[in-house]
Amino acid sequence: MKTINQSMSSTISGQSNCQINTKLWDNLDINISIKNTYPGLSPESLFSVALRVNKKRQFLFVSKLIAKHLAVHPSLALGTGTLLASLLVEEMGLDGFPDTKALVKMIETGAADRETSVASLQFKKVLPKKTVFIGMAETATGLGHSVFQHFDEAAYIHTTREEIIGMTPSFVFEEEHSHATSHKVYAPSGMLEDADTIVLIDDEISTGNTLLNLVCALDDQFPGKSYASLSILDWRNDSQKEKMEKMAADRKINLTVLSLMAGHFELVHSSAPEEPEQAVLIGGGSRIPDIELAGERLSVGSKTGQHYIPYTGRFGISSQQQDEICAWAEAAAKQVKSTSQQALVIGIGENMYLPLRFALALGGNPLVQTTTRSPIFASETAGYPIKEKAKFELPDAEETSQFIYNLNKLDIDRIYLLAESVVEQSEWQPLLAYLEKKAPVEWISLTTTKRSDGVE
Repeated sequence: MKTINQSMSSTISGQSNCQINTKLWDNLDINISIKNTYPGLSPESLFSVALRVNKKRQFLFVSKLIAKHLAVHPSLALGTGTLLASLLVEEMGLDGFPDTKALVKMIETGAADRETSVASLQFKKVLPKKTVFIGMAETATGLGHSVFQHFDEAAYIHTTREEIIGMTPSFVFEEEHSHATSHKVYAPSGMLEDADTIVLIDDEISTGNTLLNLVCALDDQFPGKSYASLSILDWRNDSQKEKMEKMAADRKINLTVLSLMAGHFELVHSSAPEEPEQAVLIGGGSRIPDIELAGERLSVGSKTGQHYIPYTGRFGISSQQQDEICAWAEAAAKQVKSTSQQALVIGIGENMYLPLRFALALGGNPLVQTTTRSPIFASETAGYPIKEKAKFELPDAEETSQFIYNLNKLDIDRIYLLAESVVEQSEWQPLLAYLEKKAPVEWISLTTTKRSDGVE
């Protein structure tokens, strides 16, 4: 196997002129041009490039910040949301976060600063118009929530791939290149209707088609809104930007696009990698959750019987509810049975923000990672970001494959597995057995199970 080849010139703050060429064996040859960056940030601190086992799009930019494909300290993920929130606040003519230099230093060096992270949670603003924030499933549900955490008198919701029984989505839109394309939004009545401004948050804008589809779907259903888009990366080229500007002009809407880094890429060549059929994790046993957090549980559920709690934002969350999450995280962290200095907190799928807050409340030097639908090619080749992976069937779902990456490379002494709910305990055993080989596992369900409810 050939080694990967990547060359990169130096990056300067603000206006940048950075050229990156990445070649991944015979599968990918891509040229990346960086044009603008948030002062002090370099491409190396934000992303790397990997191969995706998906014929629709054979590569992806692997974020080093959002706690999805790579484990990160919660301070980095939450701090990225703070930086984007500050960018939006300044765009609207208000004072941004007073110590963005500390956030930039943390992101650029990768050295977590818990003190700065905890202090940043006190940064709150009220925007001049009634605003709703929408995070994109599955990779940006935590990022979107990490932006929203800084706003009072606002609301947040994230898109979802899940089908909820007894509810009709407020709207549906498509993400064509994704492994799972359909997004649904289950907003409470009045939330989107009454908004003046809708802020859309994603980790990356690649071509702009998903953003365009989302804005059009929203404008069709809820006309007359202003829009802002926040992302870590914006890769739209000139023609893609013009396409979006024309859409906004034709619909007579105001759309502002903000990012921490902007540029474009030229795909010279790509092909889906060949890899052996990935074995699905298997495991036996009848272990039950070590801890069940007794709290408010929503009355709605999924087709497969999953339960939900309001704090995830899947069904909308207000600024007042957001203020309760700090107390929730502290109380949840106090219930764990063991103390740890090098814990890994694992969330499942779309549930990203609560694992971040839980990990921050744990103290020590925790890491957070969430499982993903995205199938990424793994290789031990030096310089390649995804070293190894495990595949399992998502518990309490309908034949949905999930992946988790790079656990063998982590220096951890305990794993906290956060499940939003547990319906069929047997379906969790393969993942638990795999994780137990890495470190002792404490399994936490954010809702009580049927067993605890006394329901047969």
